[in-house]
Amino acid sequence: MAIVTPRLAMVDELWTVGFHAVLGVLDGNQPVDALLLQQGRRDARMKIIRVAARRRGIRFDLVPRARLDRVAGGVAHNGCALRSAPISFVSLEDLMAAADEPGRLLLLDDVLDPHNVGAVIRTAAAFAVDGLVIAGPSAPPLGGAVAKAAAGQLGRVRVAREKVAADALTSLRTSGYWVFAADAAGTALQDVRSCERWVLCVGAEERGLRAKTRSQVDEFVAIPMAEGVESLNLSVSAGILLWELSKAG
Repeated sequence: MAIVTPRLAMVDELWTVGFHAVLGVLDGNQPVDALLLQQGRRDARMKIIRVAARRRGIRFDLVPRARLDRVAGGVAHNGCALRSAPISFVSLEDLMAAADEPGRLLLLDDVLDPHNVGAVIRTAAAFAVDGLVIAGPSAPPLGGAVAKAAAGQLGRVRVAREKVAADALTSLRTSGYWVFAADAAGTALQDVRSCERWVLCVGAEERGLRAKTRSQVDEFVAIPMAEGVESLNLSVSAGILLWELSKAG
């Protein structure tokens, strides 16, 4: 990733693979410079992709499956791959609501698994959060497996890229955001008080939030679970928390 200015970064040219992810790009306004479809496939999904491409005047090339396998790099491509122009990240300030308005944000703290990142983006789109902050030095690029897991929702969520989650949270708290994060010893989710400006922090499945990030959390919340169940999938937890916090706010 190359930093263009302190306020804007770009992801290098990338490939998006998979039916829903490719269709999501074709149905949007994102520039497309290459579309590959698998030779010999004439099923309903391929017809939908072709119609969407023709509607935007985008040409496509028919290629052997082996070519798509190489492009996808192990991700299921469903017979299609699309190369888009770079995706722009917005600044953290661009995600913040005006001082007198409610705001809802989601922050991922060093989440490395592209499938988890994509699934969380899909969840964030479903709950119409104002934006997503992806923090940490090793976050995956927003193509390939991320776009596949996001199922066409990648362009519906504004994304800011920050190196250090704690620094981003410091700025958000200064702007009046209340910082939530999940913890088994936290406040029971159903008892969380109403809050109009908040950011929910989610850490990697194995490590959770880093210590420096935890130091910037205002309130930890616990998801009630049946005895013997210790944790939930990252995107499932994010979905439950976003649902309840949105109701509370």
